[in-house]
Amino acid sequence: MNSHHLVAFLTLIGSYIALHYYSAAWLARSFALSAGMKRNLLIALLLLALFGPLTMLLRHPYIGPALAPIYLAGYTWMGIILLAGVIFLFSDLLGLGLQRLLSQADMRFFRFGTVVFAGGMILLSLYNGLKTPGFRELKLSVPGLPAAMEGLKIIQLSDLHIDTAYKLEQYSEIVNGVNTRAPDLVLVTGDLPDPGLPSDGRLAELTRRLKPRLGVFGVFGNHEYYYGYERSLALYKECGINLLRNESSDAAGFRIIGLNDIMTENMTEKEVAAILNKHRSPGFSILMTHQPVMLDLMAENGNFIGFSGHTHRGQLFPFHILTRMGYKYFYESYHIRDSFFYITSGAGTWGLPMRLFAPTEIPVVTLTGK
Repeated sequence: MNSHHLVAFLTLIGSYIALHYYSAAWLARSFALSAGMKRNLLIALLLLALFGPLTMLLRHPYIGPALAPIYLAGYTWMGIILLAGVIFLFSDLLGLGLQRLLSQADMRFFRFGTVVFAGGMILLSLYNGLKTPGFRELKLSVPGLPAAMEGLKIIQLSDLHIDTAYKLEQYSEIVNGVNTRAPDLVLVTGDLPDPGLPSDGRLAELTRRLKPRLGVFGVFGNHEYYYGYERSLALYKECGINLLRNESSDAAGFRIIGLNDIMTENMTEKEVAAILNKHRSPGFSILMTHQPVMLDLMAENGNFIGFSGHTHRGQLFPFHILTRMGYKYFYESYHIRDSFFYITSGAGTWGLPMRLFAPTEIPVVTLTGK
């Protein structure tokens, strides 16, 4: 870990611990807790501050169905304290203006309302994070679209992060939903498995049930590398996914190109341009790349209909702000030069089993030149 990463890591951990301290202080101040209750609350929250990071450290080397509920609880707590702490902060800022207008009794009611609001947002985010993702029907108008691609129906599966038996059950419903819509192509744009994935072969069994007319194609996301590169290669093969690693494949009159995860492999612009120039074809090609980076460069090196994920659209407020700052192209469809790109919010959750103002989705994209 270099010095910049160390500073960022220490800042993140310090901010996370400070959020627990601030939340404890806010609750003690808002509800006039006794000195003893205030001390106990602070100790409890500071101990809980260790729970989330400990979960992250243990989850990779120690996996199994017995530990899954503990890890779920650890990640859930991280989401709860993040949302609660941010809401408490906004409440204090709003309270600076309201305290001149409201009585002390009204201010107590306002703080009680803040707790109720925080609880509601937490429950809503858990519901959004744990429910099975829905399908989103989209039409993408592409001037000059080749006749071979007219009406092509593409379903994009991205960022499922399957790491528990519960997510496998959801995936079974997703597979049924995909087959019901009879797509021509299924594109898996990375982050399919995660550490913790049950090793019973069910993921592969379910994926092999997908029956698009032209096949299932995929690329690695960054989490395939975390899961283990060789393990991920074997898993994709067992799933029957046509994995494209800086490669291309022709299908019914057009080309599909897949890039390895650009950021994980530290690929340069020159390397990406060389791959695209090697594999592009006349007219439009389908392009898969997990992280939505270098899209301007891609548009300069061919005509592509691209699919990406990774951003989760921020997943949980206020990460929207940070993610939006980190990615020029963040969510939805973009028209760059003569190319078109769709960046999905993803079908699953990573870490925190929560989503707020960033719903999951499974895009069903129909291409048309009309």
